[in-house]
Amino acid sequence: MSKPVRIGMVGCGSVSWEHVRRLSLLNKNEAQISALCDVDIERAKNLAEYVNIYRNIAPEPLGSNNIFENYDDMLEKSELDAVIICTPHNLHYEQTIKAFRRGLHVLVEKPMAVSVKEAEEMVNEAERRNLVLTVGYQRHCQPEYFYARNKILSGELGEPHIIVGWLIQNLIVAGGFYLDPKAAGGGQIKASGTHLIDIILWITDTWPVRVKALMDRAGLPVDIYSVLAVELSNGALASITISGGHPRPHASVTEEVRVWCSKGAIHVVDGVVYVEDSESNIVKIDRGRLPKPSPNPDVNFVRTILGKEENLIPGICGLKATKLEEMAYMDVGQPIPSKLKRI
Repeated sequence: MSKPVRIGMVGCGSVSWEHVRRLSLLNKNEAQISALCDVDIERAKNLAEYVNIYRNIAPEPLGSNNIFENYDDMLEKSELDAVIICTPHNLHYEQTIKAFRRGLHVLVEKPMAVSVKEAEEMVNEAERRNLVLTVGYQRHCQPEYFYARNKILSGELGEPHIIVGWLIQNLIVAGGFYLDPKAAGGGQIKASGTHLIDIILWITDTWPVRVKALMDRAGLPVDIYSVLAVELSNGALASITISGGHPRPHASVTEEVRVWCSKGAIHVVDGVVYVEDSESNIVKIDRGRLPKPSPNPDVNFVRTILGKEENLIPGICGLKATKLEEMAYMDVGQPIPSKLKRI
């Protein structure tokens, strides 16, 4: 493909602004944002003003002809090559399939889907039509996790045995549809826990085999606290702790992932990488030594379409994470307990 990738964006809330910022890192003539869609037309207009700041991705300023309230109208009336989907989770499947049926590539925000059945159909449809499906798991583009994956899969540390990961955030501050079980398809597991679940499966190149789960809603409609015990397809065991009840008054994420193997270990602690040998000597890896994958999922998505890069976050990653999430919810059952008091 020699022309810029023409992109339509559906869902113009706060997450979409980050996608615009990421796309702005592209070189001129790699991509252009051609259309925006949101059920709240004012949100779309506000985003258009932001898009128009970046001439490299908006060579022709977006105006009223490029802004839509209806997704089908945007697909019908716009000349597009790809769609970025930033809507509530329960809309991802339908909007992705509609785009595929028009021959459009798709970058869909996480979680990819709210059920394994939906995720499988999305992956299969992309493969059948030879279209790019990228999931918005940005950790695949972060040097520390890219390094960890390469280190583990090289076999240098031996076979993974035990994985421990935790992620803490204030989901209550995020609010909105994230606290609506129908729109979100779950709670903190689907909101941000899916990032942790995905990255553990990705750096170990595994599938979930068995999941035992404990969850608590803390008086809210969706899961806020979760502890998952997971058996992975390589025989390793993982402990995954996810909290949406951090007391700090903002929604940023703190996380750790530690993988102990038969010949050593690797630890990723809030972006810093430590490698441990078989004698428990621990070395902090200088950030300058870390690999530099694609800057972010949006750049990788566009350059995959252009044939310049390999898709670092294919749909199969979203399917794996969705499978583990669904197994966890099935193990807990309904209703999810609510014994803890909200912080």
